[in-house]
Parts: sequence; C-alpha cells; structure tokens
Amino acid sequence: MSLQFDPRTGKITYKGKEVGEHIFKDGRSAVRLNIEYEGGDDWIVPLSWFAHGLSALAENQPTPALLTVDTPEDSIAEIFEVVRYLTEKQVKRGGYIWKFHKSDVDNWPSPLHGHDYDKGLKLDAITGDIYDVGTKERCKTLKAGALRHVQAELRSSKDFKEAVASLIDDAATNSRPA
Repeated sequence: MSLQFDPRTGKITYKGKEVGEHIFKDGRSAVRLNIEYEGGDDWIVPLSWFAHGLSALAENQPTPALLTVDTPEDSIAEIFEVVRYLTEKQVKRGGYIWKFHKSDVDNWPSPLHGHDYDKGLKLDAITGDIYDVGTKERCKTLKAGALRHVQAELRSSKDFKEAVASLIDDAATNSRPA
C-alpha cells in the first residue's frame, strides 16, 4: 500500500494512519512526514527510494558545472580495496567525467574538486585522490599525467585559474627547498 494524500485536508496517510501533511503557506509548499514501518532485512530499499525522490527535487540538484574534464579509464594510477557505497549498481563506462562547480557548497575532499555523478566519485584536483561519495573513502588515485591534464584544464579556465594558482601552483612553489 502506498502513501495516500487528501488534497482537501492536506493529510498524508499510510495504512489508515496519518503519517504527514502538506502545508501551503505564504506561497510556499512544505511536506512533513513521520513514517514508521517494519521491513525486515530489506528496510533500506523503501528508504532509498524515498531518498531518490528527494534527490529529484530542484533544490537538491547540483549547480550547473562551469567546466567538465574527461579522463580515460586508464588514467587511474592505483585502486584501493575499500567498501564502496552503491545505491543501485555500478555503472561501467569508458572514462570518467569530472564536473567542477565554481560555487560548490562543500570543500570535501578539498576546496578544488570535481564530481563524476555517474560513478558516485569525487576527485581531489590538488592531490589526484578519488573518493567514493557515499563512504567518503579514498578508492582510487589518478595517474600523475592525468592529474596534470585536469589541473591544466582548470588553470586555462577563467573561473578556476585563481584557485589553481593559490591551491596548487603557490603550494608547489612554497614546498620546494630554497
């Protein structure tokens, strides 16, 4: 049985019990839910569909990427044996597509990072380390040449030139022995 919604009252019910409500006030819609259910060993499946639905909301969409950099599958220098968080299945494609956002709200794993949304990965564009988004574990490392290619693409972008200069170029200059 699925959730039932009564548009007249705004009440949301599940198996005859009120589990939430829709509120429209001052031109804004809000939904409040409070659901308790028993699901045995597969309790996470309904929860993951709920999370999937929330991720489809406009407010949960990533900002448009200002720069996209492709790296081929063979650009990985090292793969680490860690548990990866996969909600459905692993999608295998020929390469990685890293999307960089100028106004990214998070600084993890670094202030300069790219997202491969299809694979659920984040690339630290400073170190070349690749992390699983769900577990936040480092799971791969980009080869040095591929990392230099990504950094060069970022350096040539007017939106990321300053970040590359301060986070990569200045750091490399300051770490060299005098």
